[in-house]
Amino acid sequence: MSELQVTFNGRRYSFQPGTTVWIGRSSENDVVVSDPTVSRRHAQLTWEASGWVWQNAGQAATFYGGQPAARFGIGQLAEVALASPQGPVLRLESAQLRGQPAPTELAAVAGPQAGPAAPHTNVGAPPPGYAAAAPPGYPGAAAPGYPGAAPPGPGAGRPGGAAQPGMPGFPGYQGVPGYPGGPAVAGQQQGLERGSFFQTLIPINSWLHDKGWRQGLRLLLIPYALLPLLYLGLLANAQSLSAPGWAYGLYVAPLWLIAFWYLIRPGHIGRLEVYIAIGIIIWVAIWINIITITINDDLAKGTLSFPKALIVGYNEETSKALPVLIAAMLLLKLRKKKLDPRMWMLMGTVAGLTFGLIEQSIYTSNAITLIHFAQNRNQADVGALEFAFRVFVDGFQHAVWAGVSGFFVGMAVNYRRRRVPLLLLGISIPAILHALNDWTLTIFNTVWVAAIIQLISLLFFLGYTLSAATIERQVRRNPAFRGQSMLMERFSVPEPPGS
Repeated sequence: MSELQVTFNGRRYSFQPGTTVWIGRSSENDVVVSDPTVSRRHAQLTWEASGWVWQNAGQAATFYGGQPAARFGIGQLAEVALASPQGPVLRLESAQLRGQPAPTELAAVAGPQAGPAAPHTNVGAPPPGYAAAAPPGYPGAAAPGYPGAAPPGPGAGRPGGAAQPGMPGFPGYQGVPGYPGGPAVAGQQQGLERGSFFQTLIPINSWLHDKGWRQGLRLLLIPYALLPLLYLGLLANAQSLSAPGWAYGLYVAPLWLIAFWYLIRPGHIGRLEVYIAIGIIIWVAIWINIITITINDDLAKGTLSFPKALIVGYNEETSKALPVLIAAMLLLKLRKKKLDPRMWMLMGTVAGLTFGLIEQSIYTSNAITLIHFAQNRNQADVGALEFAFRVFVDGFQHAVWAGVSGFFVGMAVNYRRRRVPLLLLGISIPAILHALNDWTLTIFNTVWVAAIIQLISLLFFLGYTLSAATIERQVRRNPAFRGQSMLMERFSVPEPPGS
């Protein structure tokens, strides 16, 4: 029996035969690799008759010996890279093979066990760069003078043939001029060395053909480095005070969305999810200008009491939750499809970022005016800090609240029996926090109390990112919700009529 040891990031895990070992980005795996390029369930290691076997389970690739491999056996020692050849590296060891290798494994001590490979897999195949031992005098035999090679003699180099003078690997071989292994023609060697030197250290051609450019994070880095300079050129003569707010709001919002995606881990995002996000953005952009701002303007007259702040909270949080709910219900009605509540939590953050982006364009105009008409340096500083707060935090703040309501929208759609209470709770939590934030800023005229409210909001949001899957499992097992699980609906007991 062979104990498997997996080492990653300085930590070693041990597993006994018969155990199924899951590796991936999700915290539910046995070996967690927290890298955004790694799949949630990247691969599994299982014990078979031939030993431990690696099997890819996610969409991201696995690289073994620098080559993509979906399935292979684990020998004495193997190092695999996840997602790309330069990705996170795992070291796999089989404890049985630390001593004397088994006879069937002598041909591939450093790689997978030798043996016939299964169709369309590389189970038992040696890693790239290794060749199975061959008898002297047959194709694949090592050249004389190298470890494991037989001394030159009759029949060496080819079956039934005698040694040929001038063949590679034999004394006296000079090679072909101008070809690898042969003498260089006049002036060629120096040119080759110079070209190799620069191509090795500055491999531009290799960079241009590298598939790593397809990774979004690398592509995103280019516009984020260039946009501030482009803004200086394009907005230098802008006539609208809201233009800088829009520009930098659009600059920051995608960064927050990437952070939310990484925290929530909603699963695969395909074309359907992209279309839903676009629809939510359009809905929020229209609704906020027609309904939300109109209601808030009517409440802005006089002092902002807590009841007024509560109405504002429910007004704005409903504006963000409504398109998420409509999208979820239409998807269920028209396509009979339910998404994970974490996906709707991410869609809630999309609605919140859109809402905050539109709102901050109004407040940043006021901040720029304050800077321009500042009577002293203190007023100018306040205006600059207000601008930065609105650009960097306004959308984030709304997204945190809307993410909480989005999670409850997903739960309400997937568990119809408690749909109304779930929706009311999901909108009330962020609405009350929102109201407290606005009211305390007005009453206490200080940001410190609002910072406490923001901290509480973050605790709610981060808590749901950590426990969303656990809550869904517990709800699924609760008799009050049973029969409406996205995952277990086919096994549920039918509800009695009128329930």
